Amino acid sequence: MIERRASRGGFVLATMLCCLTVLVAFLGIAVDASYLEFVRTRMQTAADAAALGGALEIKMNGAANVVSEARGDAALNGFTNGQNGVTVTVNNPPSTGYSTADSTGVEVIISQQVPTFFMSVLSSSPVGLQARAVAHQGNGTTCLALLNTTAPSAFSASGGATLQAASCGITVDSNSATAFNASGGSTVNAIAIAVHGGDSISGGSTVTPAPVTGTASVSDPLANLTPPAVGGCSFTNTSVSGGATKTLGPGVYCNGISISGNSSVTFSPGGTYILKGGGLSISGGSRVTGNGVTFYNTFGGGYSYKGISISGGAGVTLSAPTTGSLAGILMFQDRNELNGPVSSFSGGASLSLTGALYFPSTSVTYSGGTNAAGTYTIIVAQTAAFSGGSAMNSDYSSLPGGSPIKGSAVLSE
Repeated sequence: MIERRASRGGFVLATMLCCLTVLVAFLGIAVDASYLEFVRTRMQTAADAAALGGALEIKMNGAANVVSEARGDAALNGFTNGQNGVTVTVNNPPSTGYSTADSTGVEVIISQQVPTFFMSVLSSSPVGLQARAVAHQGNGTTCLALLNTTAPSAFSASGGATLQAASCGITVDSNSATAFNASGGSTVNAIAIAVHGGDSISGGSTVTPAPVTGTASVSDPLANLTPPAVGGCSFTNTSVSGGATKTLGPGVYCNGISISGNSSVTFSPGGTYILKGGGLSISGGSRVTGNGVTFYNTFGGGYSYKGISISGGAGVTLSAPTTGSLAGILMFQDRNELNGPVSSFSGGASLSLTGALYFPSTSVTYSGGTNAAGTYTIIVAQTAAFSGGSAMNSDYSSLPGGSPIKGSAVLSE
C-alpha cells in the first residue's frame, strides 16, 4: 500500500510539473507577443512620423535631402538606420501602392530583427518586424501667391476691379506696410487673405474677408517643380496673322510665337511648348485653343526673354495637362530670368485659362472676365495687378493629384 501511494504521488507531481511547464511556456509566448506588438506599434509611429517629415521637407526645400530628413525623424522615434538591426528605407515617390506617380509622396519602410525573451528557447532566430507609411502633400487652398518680399502694392486691385476667388486663398509675402492694396471701388472676395506686411483699402473698396496682416513669411509653393529640358530650335520666328488658320505642335519655338489679325490657332494637346526667347503674343481678335498644354517661357541661344501677352479682344481657351510632371501647370517662367518684363492677361470675357500661371521672378497684370473663367486658375508671381472682372475658380476634380499647390503633409497609406 505504501509503495502504491508513493507511485501515485509521483505521477501527480510529474503531471503538475508538465502542466506548470506548459503554462509557463504559454505565459512566455504571451509576454513575447505583447512585446513584439509594442515594438511594432512604436515602429509604425516612427514610420508615420518619418513619412510626414519627408513630405514636409519636399514642400519646404525640395527632394534633395528627403532621405536623410525622413531617416532623422525615424531616429528621433527610436529607429536609427543601421543600428540594432534596423533598416529604414525611404522612397520618393513611393515604390508601391496608390501614390507611385506622386512626386510629393514619401514612402518609409522600417524593418528590424527583434530578439525575444522566451520564444528564443524554441527558436534562436529573432523575429522580423516591418512597418510602412506613405505621406504626401494634400491639396492647398491658395490660388494666388505673390512672392516679392518688399514691394508696396504687391497685390493691387484698382479701377473698380472685381476679383472673385471665393473658394480659395490669397497670400502676399511682401513686408511693405501697403503690401495689399485695394482702391478705386474694387471688390475682392476670397476664402482667406494672408499678408506678411500691411494693407491699404481705400476709395470705397470692399475686401472679404478682411486681410490678416503680419502673418509669417511663406515660400514659393511651386518651388519643387522641375523645368523641362530645352533643346535646339524646332521652329523660329513663328507668326500667324492675317486671318490664317493653323495648328501648332509641341517643340522649341525660338524667338517665340505671335498670333494676331483675327487668326485662329489650335495648339495640339498633350505637349510642352518651349518659348526660347520672344515669349507668346496673342492679339487682334484672334481665337486660340489648346487642351492639355504647358508653355515654358525661357531664353537662350541669342534669343532674349519676353513676357506673355494676351490682349486686344482675343478669345483664348487654354488648359493645362491633367497628368505627368507638369500636371496643372499651364505657364511656367524660367526661374533664371530675374526681373523680366511683365506678363499681361486680358482679352475680355472670352479669356479662359485653366491651370497655374507660374512666374516666380516676374510680375503679372490680370483682367480675365468672369463669364468664361477656367475651372481653376492659379497665379504664382512676384506681384499681381488686377483690373476689370476676374475670376479664379478652384475646381481641381480633373487633376488626379489635386491642386499643384500643396498644403500640409497627410498620411495616405
